[in-house]
Amino acid sequence: VVHTSGSVSLDALDKKNRKGSFYPLQTFSKKAEVDFSQIPVFLESENETDFELLKKVAEMVSDKVYKINSEQRKALHVAAVFVNNFVNHLYQMGHEICVQNNVPFEILKPLIQETANKVMTLSPKEAQTGPAIRNDQQTIAGHFDFLLDENQKNIYKTLPQSIQNNGKKL
Repeated sequence: VVHTSGSVSLDALDKKNRKGSFYPLQTFSKKAEVDFSQIPVFLESENETDFELLKKVAEMVSDKVYKINSEQRKALHVAAVFVNNFVNHLYQMGHEICVQNNVPFEILKPLIQETANKVMTLSPKEAQTGPAIRNDQQTIAGHFDFLLDENQKNIYKTLPQSIQNNGKKL
């Protein structure tokens, strides 16, 4: 028996079964077609025979197959939530700010694309730009004062602090 969860340990499966995990790391949407050959699949099993079977199945759909344990899979899932779900929520907040100020969100799409492209060749730390990494407190304060939504203010207060604690100073 295998599950496809990024955050569930093999221990969650019934002990009477041989257990494994077949975890494709990707976001899926009903309307979006994906190229499964490019989706990494992470495998775990209790024994090598089951792993080899899972590997054969995985290699039928993906060119990127990896052996991983439950803790590593959980770490990947948490990291994926940061780079996908949280980033998407920030896009939503940016969209709301645009709508509230009669600015088309589409104007931001080239910036979004370039930001994604940069982390394909640079580390996220090297790619970081903006007022927080420059320690531009005047701009940060101006942005903070501009925001009306308390949730946006809380996030805007937290993220620059996190960038400055982990980032390089220019």
